[in-house]
Amino acid sequence: MPLDAEDIPDWRAKRREEILAAATDLFAGRDYGDVQVDEVAKRAGVGKATLYRYFPSKEDLYLESLERALGGMEERLNAQTAPAATAISRLKTMVSALIDTLSEQLLTLKLMGGDQSDLADRTRRVLRRRSAQTAASLRQVLEDGVAAGEFRRIDTDITPLLIIGMVRGGIMLAGDRPRDALERAVLDLVLTAAATTPPATESHPVGSQT
Repeated sequence: MPLDAEDIPDWRAKRREEILAAATDLFAGRDYGDVQVDEVAKRAGVGKATLYRYFPSKEDLYLESLERALGGMEERLNAQTAPAATAISRLKTMVSALIDTLSEQLLTLKLMGGDQSDLADRTRRVLRRRSAQTAASLRQVLEDGVAAGEFRRIDTDITPLLIIGMVRGGIMLAGDRPRDALERAVLDLVLTAAATTPPATESHPVGSQT
């Protein structure tokens, strides 16, 4: 009995996703020049020629893997917009997600520095576009916090952009400083300025188990 069209697996979509997943893993935290297309193809379990049928160039593969990673981060951020927890705890989780994802994905842009190549320009455009979507998720949490009395009446349009800028700038300039130090610094600045009740000094580093 023949399968209905809806029952036929979309092998092309599945294979494309497998290639993107492999590329995302390899590009995360590594210099763009250190990742080879052969390496991506091997990890995805396909031939190099097959990979190029889905992604015409290494640049296209990198940019789509960046889009994939940032899209996953946005899903994590949006998952925190449900009003099940306090706005402050949701904001803390969102800042943590921002740092985790951008720490991996900004290495290539950091190494490019002032590079004006087409890849650098396209990477910056992806980050700018995604930043607008990330800011919308942060804005919602801040607005919820203002409505609940957790945050004072701050500018909920500009503050999300400042948070993203602090995270990106900290990653680009912090060197080898611990990731948790950046998270603490961002949250200290934001909550001290925005929370109606100043945050208590934590006895344990962010992310540690008590």
